[in-house]
Amino acid sequence: MLTIFKKYSSMILLCLLLALPWTGKTLLFVKETALEPRYALIYLSSLGFAAIVASLLLIKRKFIAIASASALYALASLLLYADVMYQRYYNAIIRIELLAQVGQLKDIRSSIISLISGWDILYWIDVPLAAVAFFLFVKKTRPVQWKKQGLAFLSAGLAIILTISLSAFKFTYSDQYKISRGGIIPAHLYDIGWNVYKKAYFKQALVQKKSIEEIRETFKSRQEIQKSSPYFGKFSGKNIIMVQAESLNTFPIGLLVEGEEVTPNLNKLISESHYYPNTYLQIGRGNTSDAEFVANNSLYPIGYIGAYKGYPNNQYLSLPEVLNQYGYSTSVTHGNTPEFWNRQTAYKSQGYGEFYYRGHPEFKDDEIIGLGISDKSIFHQMAAMYKKENKPFFNFIVSLTSHRPFILDEKYQYLTLPSKLEGTSTGNYLQSIRYFDEALGEFIAELKEENIWDDSIFVVYGDHYGPLPTDQEEIRSLLGINFNQKTRFNIPLIIHHPGQTEPVANGGTGSQMDIYPTLTALLGIDDQLVQLGTTLDANHKRITGFAFETTRYSFFSDDYDYLASHEGVFEKGICIDNRTRKKTDVQLCREGYDDVYKDIRISTLLLENDYIGRIFDTGTLRATGKNK
Repeated sequence: MLTIFKKYSSMILLCLLLALPWTGKTLLFVKETALEPRYALIYLSSLGFAAIVASLLLIKRKFIAIASASALYALASLLLYADVMYQRYYNAIIRIELLAQVGQLKDIRSSIISLISGWDILYWIDVPLAAVAFFLFVKKTRPVQWKKQGLAFLSAGLAIILTISLSAFKFTYSDQYKISRGGIIPAHLYDIGWNVYKKAYFKQALVQKKSIEEIRETFKSRQEIQKSSPYFGKFSGKNIIMVQAESLNTFPIGLLVEGEEVTPNLNKLISESHYYPNTYLQIGRGNTSDAEFVANNSLYPIGYIGAYKGYPNNQYLSLPEVLNQYGYSTSVTHGNTPEFWNRQTAYKSQGYGEFYYRGHPEFKDDEIIGLGISDKSIFHQMAAMYKKENKPFFNFIVSLTSHRPFILDEKYQYLTLPSKLEGTSTGNYLQSIRYFDEALGEFIAELKEENIWDDSIFVVYGDHYGPLPTDQEEIRSLLGINFNQKTRFNIPLIIHHPGQTEPVANGGTGSQMDIYPTLTALLGIDDQLVQLGTTLDANHKRITGFAFETTRYSFFSDDYDYLASHEGVFEKGICIDNRTRKKTDVQLCREGYDDVYKDIRISTLLLENDYIGRIFDTGTLRATGKNK
């Protein structure tokens, strides 16, 4: 052993030293997740990575040796930093499959820049230093043969990394917990292996007849709840206009800044509509596109690269697909290009008859703000388009102007902000929301002028949170609002019934998954529907579960909130009694946990196996002519 150490002493010393900055960067990342790291295991995995990098320095040609080792270290650092940025926005680590979407970075570069902190230099400062160390090491070390010494260090490094990947993790662990236990490289390797196994497992699980029958019974029971709505069928044949508002949280609704309303038009709309203030997002890694998916399909957005990327060609019984079968003309509108987040393919699979986008022959690119056509332009053009639509129609608009980083030209800033808010992230966000509100107000006025308003169900909801968790202290300081997780996940949902003039507030817990069933209940559609959500107008127990954005199987409900543990063990989670807002016996959250677990499993089985179109064998009753 001593002989081996002497023979490889310089290499071993290099590995020990190289593992230190990599450990430091990993610990810095773990600190951002607020978890307790496993120091020894993280250093061991860093040592394994260091051995792999160091093995390249034994390549006979010095230039190639230095270049290879430096490139590998830099690429691994890029992966780590990509995880950091992804964690800040999506509360998860990046998936290798997302590398295929690198071409979209140019569209969201301003959003990415807004996530960068001055302290992030600590994630990069070691990269040039490592390159210098590699140069000095090779310069002072005699060239050796790669096959023996190089392969020995490569094998040792791989053995360490693979051992940690196979022994330190469980599939129930959250992304953050895996990194806190063993570092990013073992965590990524584990995820790759688990995803391969998972696809095979869920395919085998679905073919069991018992599973299929259980899923059918679940959907049938949800349909019975939809039929219990007091508004069931009252608006049969009415148009539907649904607006998904970019980055719209609930806290700006009704907010006054120096006596000025941030959302005067939304406030007015609420005063004559059904309002669901305790509605929550259920997005996944697709963010805005996953909000669209949930609202249109009433399923969890399973897929670590977003539903539109992960399952774009599946068969769906989505809201537009069902409305097509009931005589509606259906369309969707988005101000970016059709390729952005694979929308063209995804919208077609969901049954949309027409897709209006930037570059569409019937659509003008007359005002571009940020990522695409401005909200005002889109709303104005769609109001004119409705006059040509076959009736009844369903149009889904995805707004865009209030997208991060919330920087608007002065001519679009309608709020008069006090000096303490000027130039802050919070102030910029409020200006963006005020712009959307103004655009929406003009849209509603046009719909009334064109006699469309009173013949349409009008829906507005937020897609996801605007400010980030890092903005929590600023929002508390400037607005006096506690921007905790529940406030962050809270998005407004407003549904205006045709002819409605009085407000109706429904304070029950709701989610984006409930939008589709609430609408089909208003239309009186009694059919074989794939809906895990329920109408928000019926009197029943409500629960909003989460597959992403927080630890999986967490939920909010009227009675209890449950925060699942990072280890994925139910008993280690936290159950909160909403009457006292205090921690209570975790078993009181068991029923809700089991319900969320079952629904996430159903979503996974259906999406992974492309089984939605076959779950009822023949689709909807209307499609087979049984409900004429």
